Amino acid sequence: MVATPEKRQVSVVEIPINKVKVANRLRATSPEKIEEIAISIQEIDLLHPITVSEKDNYYHLLSGHHRLQAFKSLGRQTIPASIRESDELIDQLIECSENLARSGLNVIEVSDHIIKREDLLSQLGKRASVGDKRWNRTGLTNSDLAKSIGCKERAYLYKKSVANLHPEVKDILSSTEFANNLMDLVALSKENDEVQLLVANLLATGKCSTFKRALTLARCQAYPFDWQEEQLRIKDLIGKPKSVMRWSGETSALSRLCKLVSHDEDCQVIKQSWGTQSSPLAAMHPDHCAYLINFYTKEGDLVLDCMAGRGSNLLVAAALGRRCVGYDLSTQNLKRIRKVCEEHTEIDPQDLTLHHSCGVQLTEYAEQENVFDLVSFDPPYVGNPEKYGSDPRDLCLVKDIDQFNSKMEECLINLKRLIKKSSWDKKEFHPIAIKVGSCRRGEDGLTDMSTEIEVIARRIGLKLHDKVVNVLDSQWAMFTLSRCIDHKYSVKTHETTLILVKY
Repeated sequence: MVATPEKRQVSVVEIPINKVKVANRLRATSPEKIEEIAISIQEIDLLHPITVSEKDNYYHLLSGHHRLQAFKSLGRQTIPASIRESDELIDQLIECSENLARSGLNVIEVSDHIIKREDLLSQLGKRASVGDKRWNRTGLTNSDLAKSIGCKERAYLYKKSVANLHPEVKDILSSTEFANNLMDLVALSKENDEVQLLVANLLATGKCSTFKRALTLARCQAYPFDWQEEQLRIKDLIGKPKSVMRWSGETSALSRLCKLVSHDEDCQVIKQSWGTQSSPLAAMHPDHCAYLINFYTKEGDLVLDCMAGRGSNLLVAAALGRRCVGYDLSTQNLKRIRKVCEEHTEIDPQDLTLHHSCGVQLTEYAEQENVFDLVSFDPPYVGNPEKYGSDPRDLCLVKDIDQFNSKMEECLINLKRLIKKSSWDKKEFHPIAIKVGSCRRGEDGLTDMSTEIEVIARRIGLKLHDKVVNVLDSQWAMFTLSRCIDHKYSVKTHETTLILVKY
């Protein structure tokens, strides 16, 4: 029968410091805290005695490690102590409870303390059992335990779940800044051991500076890409083509592939920040790219993205067995796109051509025509709402709408020459697919890029073959909601893809 704390005799006496034994502690001491306590002791003496248990002519420390170290730093020979009868389970429970009630533990340490405390409470018969009803329950519940450390039950369960991390992962991350991010560690605890270990090593070695980036790389390394299976998924995705499409599949193989570039720290650009939240510049959804590529081309066809950015069109085309040509004004983007294509897709390096050049002028193809089976690109929004780079040729820097449209017309004239002819009779179509949005300019009103480009296309002899509305599920729309209400216009929840052909 284990004695309960209420039945123990407690006395406070001065005990020799050299007789106090400190076992392996669950919480490390802080030199700053020790110095702070030492100063307090010198000024007003010790207000709260340490707690020890007596066993084999020694005193085993239960609580007050910082106070003990402060007395040692002051050269004291004795220290006031509350002496409890020794009981291993109770001693460990006291230490766990005291540490959880104090600050200074990282998330991994908190989780280990929670699991240890629950185990001790179960051994002492004080933990509620699974299946207990509220009218016969006598033990402590998750809700009770959560309240005891000052948090809600949901947060308590999150903290507890971190204990599912692989032991080696805990060791690797415990001394890093990443040991303090609860939700990242919760997400990591749901991955298998291989992914966990890969993430931990990427973060600890500095190969990745963010958790999201490390998780993306680890998943790609742990789960090999099966592009034949992805081809079948895309064919099924197309189903019956509709004029309004919604793109999801954030965990698909194509999505993981594209995140290797779009979430790369050297390629990612932040558009706006709200406190601790930030909105990266948007990239074309991988399934949207796959829809266009799979619908209009076959394996071995040649696909062009003249404004590649983070390369979603090129990455997807490479994964689906197409040959690719890409243009961008960022050498970093192009280097990363090539590296990911060559390492994670089956494309022959000779079938991937990347130009650090202007995708409006397309000078590398100035003397050619009828080259490409599909052109698919996502130009910057008109009106300079986003900045991708500082190259003066970049359309994102053009604020004047007429100047922007002039550049787009030059681009479309070149693309009209380079795209293969379509045939209505043979049902052969080689489109220029352009994803566009709209821009609000205060008193100058709304500029709809699809309208502007349709006018340009008609003027230069391109035909509007189709128009698809793409539903946006952006989490960032909430940040513009109040502004939209104030100015009496709708929150933008769509973009448009124009399908242009030449006959």
